Amino acid sequence: MTYRVEALKENYHSLYGAVTESRFVYVTEGFNFWTQKNKDRECNILELGYGTGLMSYLSFLEADKISNSINYTSLEPCPMSIEEVYLLKYDQFFKNSRDLMTFNKFSALSWEVAHEISPYFKIIKKEIFFEDFKSQKLFDLIYYDAFGAHAQPELWEPKLMKKCYSLLNPGGLWVSYCAKGSVRRGLKDSGFSVFRLPGPPGKREMLRAVKE
Repeated sequence: MTYRVEALKENYHSLYGAVTESRFVYVTEGFNFWTQKNKDRECNILELGYGTGLMSYLSFLEADKISNSINYTSLEPCPMSIEEVYLLKYDQFFKNSRDLMTFNKFSALSWEVAHEISPYFKIIKKEIFFEDFKSQKLFDLIYYDAFGAHAQPELWEPKLMKKCYSLLNPGGLWVSYCAKGSVRRGLKDSGFSVFRLPGPPGKREMLRAVKE
């Protein structure tokens, strides 16, 4: 199950599988790829688009699984209510993970407060537009999960790709399901090395960019 924003003609998740796509694009091609080159280092992740919290939760589970710490910052200008998240019934997909923390309990974590929920995972959720976000610290990985360029073109403009570049440490990664040509060019013009990768089910390609 997922939600649809009719005003944008956009679903929150791929209809080919929300868990599958989120794990493939962001955890496997993002976090796991980074940890292969940075073993035993804490990964500072910035997520654009908390949404239902699925990517945050998957990252939490993966951090514990491979014993690699994550310091996670997630941005969301329009948080869903707890009731809306519960209606998705995502806990059914994580029955073996309930000894750590259930998806529903994870979803109930308060906003604007830093939480250390395991030895390997710290998170703060911020109710803010990406355009307004400022940070003194740099990040190692950006999960760029805005709605598609056809729905929210302002979030895929070159100036925001440049902002992403400025927020990353050298060697940092930017990953997204989006493989649109204009986005690739915007990333390259910002200084990134850009790689087109095979996409998750239902998508031919995805992007991973590296700040050299």
